[in-house]
Amino acid sequence: MERHVAALAGVDPARTVVIGDAADDAVAALHVGARAVLYTGGSHGRASLEAVGVPVVDTLAEAVAEAERIAA
Repeated sequence: MERHVAALAGVDPARTVVIGDAADDAVAALHVGARAVLYTGGSHGRASLEAVGVPVVDTLAEAVAEAERIAA
């Protein structure tokens, strides 16, 4: 995640939202100062995603809407 964010030259990690489908996605995002939204459509159940403490949604459309909301 650090390399991905670094490659976004000039983009503030605090204004970046990672949409992922695993708890590790959110942990990595938070590690670099980004925010995260987790999507239940992957291989991980809702309970394990919610344990991370970031928003969890059921559709990608909801993920994008939530990302827009928390990045504002």
